[in-house]
Amino acid sequence: MTRRTGYTPEMRRQGQLTMRHLIVAVLAVIVVNAQLSWWIVFTIRETRVRLHLERRLMTAASRLAAEHIRAELAGAADALASALAGAPGLAAPLPPPFVRIEPLSGKQAPPGWTASGRNLQLIVAAGQTRVRAIPAAAWIHRLMTPPEGLEIVSVSDAARIPGVTLPPPLTSFQVRPTPQRWAQALSMSRSHILMVVSEGSFFALLIFVMMGLLWISLRRELELERQHQNFLSAITHELKSPLASVRLSLETLLRRRADEATAKRFLEHALEDTERLGNLVEKVLEVTRYATGRRAITLDIDSLSFIVEETVAAFTRRAAATQVDIRTEIEPGIFARVDREAFSIALSNLLENALKYGGDPPVIRVGLHARERQTTLTVEDNGHGIPEADIPLIFDQFFRSGDEMTRTASGTGLGLFLVKAIITAHHGTVGVASTGPHGTVFQITLERTNVEESTE
Repeated sequence: MTRRTGYTPEMRRQGQLTMRHLIVAVLAVIVVNAQLSWWIVFTIRETRVRLHLERRLMTAASRLAAEHIRAELAGAADALASALAGAPGLAAPLPPPFVRIEPLSGKQAPPGWTASGRNLQLIVAAGQTRVRAIPAAAWIHRLMTPPEGLEIVSVSDAARIPGVTLPPPLTSFQVRPTPQRWAQALSMSRSHILMVVSEGSFFALLIFVMMGLLWISLRRELELERQHQNFLSAITHELKSPLASVRLSLETLLRRRADEATAKRFLEHALEDTERLGNLVEKVLEVTRYATGRRAITLDIDSLSFIVEETVAAFTRRAAATQVDIRTEIEPGIFARVDREAFSIALSNLLENALKYGGDPPVIRVGLHARERQTTLTVEDNGHGIPEADIPLIFDQFFRSGDEMTRTASGTGLGLFLVKAIITAHHGTVGVASTGPHGTVFQITLERTNVEESTE
């Protein structure tokens, strides 16, 4: 059973961000923020003007209703006075809205409208006497019923809603907007202001978030550029040193200044430097093949125990001249879905890393153990450990701790990046299990496959 998968790196450079881009973005944000602030202030001011106009409109409607009541009272009084002038006495025909007329006895009341609550009566002169005219109740009810959206309330019951006092004798009443209409006007104004402030705050927050993301992207670009410069410095050093050594050896041999034993030693050194150059080129090619997805990972059920043993044995032969002490604890019979070539490259990079940063003499411990449905591979060295601040960055492309000009260990910053790419393509995880002054432990975790599954 074979499963094919590819790895696409998380970070693909689509152009370089610079400080100029950040300055342009900041200026754009300032302009947009100023425009946004102006829009919020203008809209709030416009909303307040609309509310003020709405209040004035409702006050004008109340004043118009009060004026209508005054005109109705004056018209009724004029109509009754005209009727009494044409036919003096109680026998005069009553004009609407009056229904009856009564003579007044005792103290003469002043002429005009009088009110007791909402009950109205009109006192007028009829010859030498004064009479009291009573209007129809329906007319009083219609008179005291304002247009829709307005109400007539007692002055003592008036709240903060502005109103207009009715003409005499109804000065104890005022006409004003209904609480529902007043509350609706206030609610619409507040809702509009809240909407504007909310939208403005959202866009302001969005702008700041975009600025934060831009700043983070810029920092990442700057860090990537720094790592790229470190890589160029490292690759230049890695190429120049063996090339200079090979050239020196060849020039010495061409000038025939060495005896046979010395010439053999120079040739061996040249061969080692050539192998070093080949390994460097192979490392760059591996990154190009695996980390960029050009070479798809083919996952087959295979013996992980055998792959680890074979890779460690091949590395031991290559590193025989370094007097490295490699100790293994490999549990047999462990199977997993792996790409044999790619996984061997990943493990070889971890072994080379342990050899490079190990102690003197270097000691490397390799362990492979099965835990239920998981398989754990550990590679431990006896070096001085990894700085705490560098642990989250060591799997980044081109990253190397320290300065290329002062670093003594060779490398290009691609080994652990390649390991991360390959293990991720295997649907596994790789990380630093522990680090300290006595060494560092790298741990790879893969999903384990049962032996029964591998024989199906």
